[in-house]
Amino acid sequence: MKIFLIFSRILRYLSEHLPKWKETAKRNILFSFHEVKKRGKEHLTVMFIPHSEKKILTFHISHFTISFVTVLIMVAIIFALLSLLSHTTTQQEVANLIEGKKEWAFKEKLIQKEIEDLNENLEGIKPQIEQLYVIASSTKGESIDLWAKGGISEEIFSTENFKDGNLPTDVYDLKQARYDLKLTQKYIEHIKHFLEEREKVFSKIPSIWPLKVGGYITSDYGWRKHPFRRRKMERHRGIDIASWPGAPIIATADGTVAYAGWRGGYGLTVIIRHAYGFESHYAHLSRIRAYTGRKIKRGQVIGYMGRSGLTTGYHLHYEIRIGIADVNPWPYIMNIK
Repeated sequence: MKIFLIFSRILRYLSEHLPKWKETAKRNILFSFHEVKKRGKEHLTVMFIPHSEKKILTFHISHFTISFVTVLIMVAIIFALLSLLSHTTTQQEVANLIEGKKEWAFKEKLIQKEIEDLNENLEGIKPQIEQLYVIASSTKGESIDLWAKGGISEEIFSTENFKDGNLPTDVYDLKQARYDLKLTQKYIEHIKHFLEEREKVFSKIPSIWPLKVGGYITSDYGWRKHPFRRRKMERHRGIDIASWPGAPIIATADGTVAYAGWRGGYGLTVIIRHAYGFESHYAHLSRIRAYTGRKIKRGQVIGYMGRSGLTTGYHLHYEIRIGIADVNPWPYIMNIK
């Protein structure tokens, strides 16, 4: 209720005094307009009196004309200042553009150098990739160009619309490098697959050094003098590897223990049967860590170096057989010490 009374009083006050305010404002505006008009019609007399006093030049200028000319001069000065500022800004922008052009030219040279180095490295890698691809693909002796358009390379990567004549040379070079890198990735995957498959095969046939650590050859594969009968020659069916007593002996491939025990002049012996008809023999051991029928993984310890059986010192007699025939172990040792 109080708010309603206050609001009604405010409305009453405004209705009483607002007409008076309007009339006063109107009178003030008219008075100001008449004052300006009156003062604008007043004249200012300017006299030029020469030293000879022959003729005096007199000019009558109204206040309105003086004000108008003053405003024009101020506007001209403002426009001149704005033009000067714009010109200065334009010069600075031009200088920045010139500097930017120089910087871009320098960067462009660096980019060109990087592209040239990239292409040079790719060209150096290509022959090596081709050699590895030939080995992995079993195409030895065949002439092959992995990067030839329309050849093997187009099995996956199409070269349609590869070169656009409207593009800069650098862009084309980058496209070519990207294309070659994709092909290189493809062939590396092919080679990787081949190596993985080969590793699976090698894990099943004798392919590593039979000692876990160290060792050196004391007697090679083939004909040699008998260690106890020097005048007699014998055919050595394996290789002898010497090391410290008790050195760990490991299986050179996955397989199954076919024999583990004493074997005449070979002393304590372990025979492991592998895939594809391979067998590996480990003789003159001091102790055996395998038993007949046990499944063995490549790199697993099967015994320790000793001098059991007919031997002149601590060493491992290592043989590889395919079927019933012994073979030279050297080609089957990838990590020769």
